[in-house]
Amino acid sequence: MRWIKSIWVIGLCALTSAGYAQGDYLQVREGLSLYYEDTGTGQPLVFIPGWTMTAAFFQKQKAHFQDTHRFISYDPRSQGRSSKVVENNTYAHHASDLRHLLETLDLEDVVLVGWSSGCLTMYAYLQQYGTDRIDRLVFIDEPPKWIGDTTSEWVYGTFEDYKGSLRGLLTTRRQDAYGVVDWMLADPVDAVTRTWMVDEMMKTPSHAALSLYVDGMIADYTDVVQGLGSDVSTLFLMRESWYEAGRRWLNTTAPLAKTERLSSHAMFWENPRTFNELLERFLASR
Repeated sequence: MRWIKSIWVIGLCALTSAGYAQGDYLQVREGLSLYYEDTGTGQPLVFIPGWTMTAAFFQKQKAHFQDTHRFISYDPRSQGRSSKVVENNTYAHHASDLRHLLETLDLEDVVLVGWSSGCLTMYAYLQQYGTDRIDRLVFIDEPPKWIGDTTSEWVYGTFEDYKGSLRGLLTTRRQDAYGVVDWMLADPVDAVTRTWMVDEMMKTPSHAALSLYVDGMIADYTDVVQGLGSDVSTLFLMRESWYEAGRRWLNTTAPLAKTERLSSHAMFWENPRTFNELLERFLASR
């Protein structure tokens, strides 16, 4: 039985590393290069991973959409295989890196798909550059600000709610990362996959992880969300636990934006068929 288990582990490792099969590097400036993947032809889909995550988390979308679209994803600065920098680990800088990527690859009519804090990169991009080069926007489970009034706003919680996670990030980061993995999935995953996900997260140095986390806590992109959907088609995907609150808030703030329910924060990973079909319907809509 041991050899069967070994083959299974090797196969899973090959699967989880598949996201890196066609990777390349794009130089933003001296000392800063972004790892990115670019495959397929057609309208560009650019997937942006969340806090400390990597392009490899989108491997199931890559396998599906590369047959019909130009599929692009990348590791933001200081995450995954991209260069690690000491300063300027903020979502405003992530947005400028995204701009550089779109310009360098000469991408037009782009569908931006941000997951979690990858949405903060999108909010910051819209704040700095508007909808230039953008055809559609897809936000996966991320409000425009983290901290606020949970009774009247679409937010994660209050500052009190964040004290524990901040302490864990400062003192027991790897253990805390396992908690993040468990939180973002509806159902437990096997130990090998769970550890792989944590290992991907730990590729982000602690100083950068903390800087991005604090930047997310203090950011407020409410003004960016106001009116979204009137210029370019916009879809907000929200997990079941806060869908109704998020939809009510968006109905007032961005009534032309579309909304859909998710079964979990990382539904694209654990239920890719349903997620991919949902995204396909949006891409085909007017």
